[in-house]
Amino acid sequence: MQYLLAVNAGQKLSVQLDTSNSSNYFNVTAPGADAALYNSSMGGNAASLTIPSTGTYVIDVYLMRNAARRNETARYSLTLYTE
Repeated sequence: MQYLLAVNAGQKLSVQLDTSNSSNYFNVTAPGADAALYNSSMGGNAASLTIPSTGTYVIDVYLMRNAARRNETARYSLTLYTE
């Protein structure tokens, strides 16, 4: 699932993913970027980021491939805060 969030440079973005499946993660990607600014599979399901540039950021919530192949699902809540 993709979520779009418009934020300004210098703002702090906090993201929290609470999930029923340990293979459920999220990425935060800046506008026009080729790679994620934050990858929760490496950094954990909570992040606090200072936004480097103004624009619409993409938060992708996904299941790891191994879980998706087993047709697993996940119930989750995604909490976003900006300051």
